[in-house]
Amino acid sequence: MEKRWSERKELSVGVDIYQQGELLASCLSKDIGLGGAFLGTDCLLGVSEESDVELIFSLASTEDSTRHKIHARVTRVSDTGVGFKFCDFDTGVFRSLQEIMSYKEGSKDTAH
Repeated sequence: MEKRWSERKELSVGVDIYQQGELLASCLSKDIGLGGAFLGTDCLLGVSEESDVELIFSLASTEDSTRHKIHARVTRVSDTGVGFKFCDFDTGVFRSLQEIMSYKEGSKDTAH
């Protein structure tokens, strides 16, 4: 049964995962939505469900890169990756998620 309250977008973005200030892993997202994200098998870390972490999304562009830090909780650990639910949702987090979800890999769809 689907538990998500928002749609997900397939998107491969660099993500650093921190727990209590310690870098646990650097990997790529598989999909991202306003409610959470799923990170692929390259992220199989030693975290258990209900663990709190900080996810730092890195958006690269030709000019510079932007980083967005979002507090999250592990909701699922599987053979295909790790699912996270975003926590402490406020307007700053919402704006960060909008920017992340509008990010276009390879900038193919950029309008001139």
